[in-house]
Amino acid sequence: MFCRKRKIHFSHLIILITQGLTRSIQRELNSFYQKLLKKDFLEQYVTKGAFSRARAKLKPEAFAELNQIGRDNFYRNAPWTGWHGFRLLACDGSTAMLPRHHTVEKEFGITCFGRKGEPERPHSIARISLLYDVLNFVTLDGRIASYNTSEEALLREHLDYLKPKQDLLLLDRGYPSRKLLFELQALGIDYCIRLPENHWLEAREMHEQGIAEKEVVLQLSTKDTELRTLYPDADTNIRCKLVAVELEGGGKEILCTSLLNATAYPASCFAELYHFRWNIEEGYKLFKTRMGLETFSGKTALAVKQDFYAGIFMMTTAAVMAFPVAEEVKKLKTDTLQRKHPVQINRTNALAMVREMAIGFFKSEMSGRVLNAFDSILRRTVEIVRPGRKVPRKQGRKKPPAMNYKQL
Repeated sequence: MFCRKRKIHFSHLIILITQGLTRSIQRELNSFYQKLLKKDFLEQYVTKGAFSRARAKLKPEAFAELNQIGRDNFYRNAPWTGWHGFRLLACDGSTAMLPRHHTVEKEFGITCFGRKGEPERPHSIARISLLYDVLNFVTLDGRIASYNTSEEALLREHLDYLKPKQDLLLLDRGYPSRKLLFELQALGIDYCIRLPENHWLEAREMHEQGIAEKEVVLQLSTKDTELRTLYPDADTNIRCKLVAVELEGGGKEILCTSLLNATAYPASCFAELYHFRWNIEEGYKLFKTRMGLETFSGKTALAVKQDFYAGIFMMTTAAVMAFPVAEEVKKLKTDTLQRKHPVQINRTNALAMVREMAIGFFKSEMSGRVLNAFDSILRRTVEIVRPGRKVPRKQGRKKPPAMNYKQL
């Protein structure tokens, strides 16, 4: 028998997309409604056609707004962790392989890639960018655009989310330019950015002369008339400090920072400061690998953007919900634990539990019990912090997941 035509409630649609639909849509729907309606066995309550019609009416920005609500409530009410009074934010870019669909090609374009010795193949690839709190693991903002969009252009779209004199921005060596430093100075945003050694004269001089620290004044080019018009009252002299940091494996990296007070911010503190930027790499690991960003639940450009912003919302939700337990575990002493090393929560497990318990979180009569269960499990599944542990990064582009053959 065929099931009656039923529409999907808006809240159910939100939960379904945030859960991450890695299997076939119909199996995901059957499983979801079995849990929601507390059925003993699977039945086809809603069809995949009804799901497709419903998601076509849902703007991806809805998930961005949900993320904004969770993010703002966290910083308003939680005793969030900072560095010297700053909220420590990092921005970094990455790419995502997209499914083949005419709407995707129209919005994101086509790029040709090929391995060495192989013919180039056309693909649609997105450029993505995250603005990430590296101490509290909260994603403030995410952007997705065509591959031809630069990381610096996406960074400029994040700048509205930074607070002058309250946030400190960490960037790697793919970002720095005099234009960017001028704009950050004009906005009153403090920063610590790694310079590319071979492309900046000031960085080369630091290497050659063996100087550990020096203040410099950089000039905005007279050709940058657009920025001069945008910030007519801003000083075109960019005042910053360069700091040489010794690397564990030998060599140096040159950091450029707006923190000029040598008493409050001695040169010795910048190695630890910039090291915090690595947490955004761990954030991308959760976002792209653990959550399976490239395993999209649909082929259209709309579905791609819905999955992208829904993933960011889930990342923030997991970080906010795990924060109290994470702080509690962080304060435990090794002698109390009877272990040699300190421990931390398992953030992959936290993210997985939020996705699996999503129905319970949204049902008021269950939310209290679900939160207690979440905290209890998180306390019991801690991981040892292994000092000095390093795992080499794997290079190479992976094949995109198959859209026609989903897992069971």
